[in-house]
Amino acid sequence: MTDTTSSISDLIEISEDGTAFYEEAAQKVKDKKVSTLFARLAKAKSELAAELSGEMKPAPKAGAKKAVKKPASSLGELSKVYAGMRKQWPDSPVERFTRMAEIEGQLQTTFQKVVLDRDHSFVVRVLAKQYVSKAEVLNKELRACQRNA
Repeated sequence: MTDTTSSISDLIEISEDGTAFYEEAAQKVKDKKVSTLFARLAKAKSELAAELSGEMKPAPKAGAKKAVKKPASSLGELSKVYAGMRKQWPDSPVERFTRMAEIEGQLQTTFQKVVLDRDHSFVVRVLAKQYVSKAEVLNKELRACQRNA
C-alpha cells in the first residue's frame, strides 16, 4: 500500500470515527440546535468517508515500485481524540466545544493539505475540497456554539 493510499485510509477511518462521535453527541445534547449541528457534522463526515472509500485503489502488486515514506502525520492522534471524547464526554459545554473546534480545525488543515497534494488523485482532491467547503460552514456554527456556551 502506498503512503498516499495509507493516508486516504486514515482519512476514511477518522471520518468514520467522527461520524460515530457526532451521531452519539447529537443524542447526548439537549439543545435541539446543537443536536441538529452535530447531526449535520456526522452526515458530512459519513458522506466523505463513503466517497473516499469509492476512490481507494487496490494495493500495488508485488514487485511494484514502492513510494517514499513520508513523515507520520497527526491523523492517528485525531482519531484518538474522538475516541477520548466519546469515553470522557466533558461536563462543561465550553470545554466540549473548545475541544471539538480544535479537532475540526486540525482536520480542516489536514484536508487542505490533501487538496494541494498532487500525490492524490484529482477526484480525491476534489472530494477533499468539497468537504473543506462544507466543514468551513459547520465549523463556524460550532465556534458560535462555543461562544454561546
